[in-house]
Amino acid sequence: MHRRQFIGTVAASALAIGLPGCNRTDGGTRGKGGQVMTVAGPIEASALGMTLAHEHLYADLRPYAEQVANPIPVDIEEVVRVVLPYLQEIQRLGCRTLVDCTATTVGRNPALIKRLSQASGLQMLTVTGAYVSAGGRFVPPYVLEETSDQLAARWTGEWRNGIGDTGIRPGLIKLGVEGDPLSTTERKVLTAAARAHRESGLVIAVHTGPWSEVAPGRNARCAFAQLDLLEAAGVAPSAWIWVHAQNEVQAEHHLRAAARGGWVSFDGYRPGQEADYVAMIGRLRDAGHLDRVLVSQDAGWYNAGQPRGGEFKPFSPLFTALMPALRKGGFDEAQIQALFVRNPAAAFAVR
Repeated sequence: MHRRQFIGTVAASALAIGLPGCNRTDGGTRGKGGQVMTVAGPIEASALGMTLAHEHLYADLRPYAEQVANPIPVDIEEVVRVVLPYLQEIQRLGCRTLVDCTATTVGRNPALIKRLSQASGLQMLTVTGAYVSAGGRFVPPYVLEETSDQLAARWTGEWRNGIGDTGIRPGLIKLGVEGDPLSTTERKVLTAAARAHRESGLVIAVHTGPWSEVAPGRNARCAFAQLDLLEAAGVAPSAWIWVHAQNEVQAEHHLRAAARGGWVSFDGYRPGQEADYVAMIGRLRDAGHLDRVLVSQDAGWYNAGQPRGGEFKPFSPLFTALMPALRKGGFDEAQIQALFVRNPAAAFAVR
């Protein structure tokens, strides 16, 4: 079943409200692949092109309480000077879209993302949602105080009206969850995300911890607990992205998640890990699940408060090292296109 077809008439009317100026699929000009919400507005999913599905441009990694007590003004022009060359490089290498997955309380800055999108010519997405991982260091008081209905209303408000006064709308719901078992707060934000998804059609991407190098299987248990809760709340598995799935070293869990219809995101690639990524992706390809895989780097990270943003991790290695390794490892061009063009278009399409 196509992602979110089960939503039915309620979701269709919600999308008619949620995407002003966009045509419905029932008789309009909107493409069958759906549309994606970029920081510049909606585009056809088929126009995404080569896509980095999980990256970061600017972040504030201080605890949220410290961010509020001692805010660091963003020098947008300085950030552009530092980051733009990295974006121009991947644009020359064929990249067309970058998904900025910086969570709402980890320095999300929609205006900066739009400025970088305009300067680079790359299409970009930003997020709504809540990040309750990292021991709670990024949890604002309202996430603890509000009900799941109130949180969902907050996020769908950003979807309908834009983030703050920017007019920029999110292209996905980003959560951070690490519990095994899930905590009460984690269950609340997942329930809120399910409700926000049903009203918006936005995919739910969940940063998942803890890391399996420390405890094999825990990452997967956390992931499947999320998926079980979301399915029980009426969300199709294909509306869920298992972020950082590469941290689960027991490969059978990747196959289980893909077989259920979820998106398995191997998004922490670094130079030197080519063999690991070719093997992980190859197992899913050989099992017939290549159409459930996303690949990215979790790179970038201009860090607020650091001179010139600290050590910025380039986006180019995926193009200059991993793609050649995939080709050498037996992936043909159609499969490369699936991983970096067709799959992101399907994952981030609003339906």
